[in-house]
Amino acid sequence: MAKSPQLQTAFTPTSSDEAPAQHVILAADAVHVWRVDLRVAMECVQRLETTLSSAERGRAVRFRFPEHRERFIVAHGALRDILSRYLDIPASELVFEANAHGKPALALPEHAWLQFNLTHSGDLALVAVTRDRPVGIDVEHKSPPDDPARLVEQFFSDNENAAFSALPESQREAAFFTGWTRKEAYIKALGKGLSTPLDQFDVSLAPDQPARLLADRLHPDHPTHWSLLDLDPDVIGSDYAAALAISGPLPTLTLYHWLPSKP
Repeated sequence: MAKSPQLQTAFTPTSSDEAPAQHVILAADAVHVWRVDLRVAMECVQRLETTLSSAERGRAVRFRFPEHRERFIVAHGALRDILSRYLDIPASELVFEANAHGKPALALPEHAWLQFNLTHSGDLALVAVTRDRPVGIDVEHKSPPDDPARLVEQFFSDNENAAFSALPESQREAAFFTGWTRKEAYIKALGKGLSTPLDQFDVSLAPDQPARLLADRLHPDHPTHWSLLDLDPDVIGSDYAAALAISGPLPTLTLYHWLPSKP
């Protein structure tokens, strides 16, 4: 999968041993993406659970299967740990609120500059962090879909359906995942969820071409004001597809690897 020539990446292993005292600087023209492996020791799950709010713990206990509950705890506990590094406060003290469509944000006005988005699939979570710029991120485990053409016909736009049909058969499964993650990242960045119809905007689909927002029939000016990019599978994981959407020009991207703290 080709990377945009405007994208600068650095994979910087980072330990949470010193969290939340360890401070991370975020420049105005940067986006940080944190890769979180959800497979951690039970001791780590238990430590992260203590940082969650009562509402988050309530959501966790509603999962039927233990592995889903543990993945939720690790993803949201890691999110708190990551955001705490930018704000220099304990992870447990972060306060979140959600907009009318369910997109979370930091509730305190003094923290509103820190924009973020969380996504998880399979054993992987990604957290995107920016300064004063709406951002969305999506990751999907590449389990072969039963009928990608049917899913594209059902959820994608007419223009995307035509582009998908024009691709060689050998590229269509990859195109489904690149298209799906690009579209999901964009609607997550907008903060309106599925109230934004997926067939009302077009993204590029070809997996060997840079990610682009080609048209938005509800917001005609957005293609010139929004950027999409794919995340390198060699860094994220070869079994995953991931994309990021951000308001404005493509920023400098730094990829961090979140590691659980030691007991």
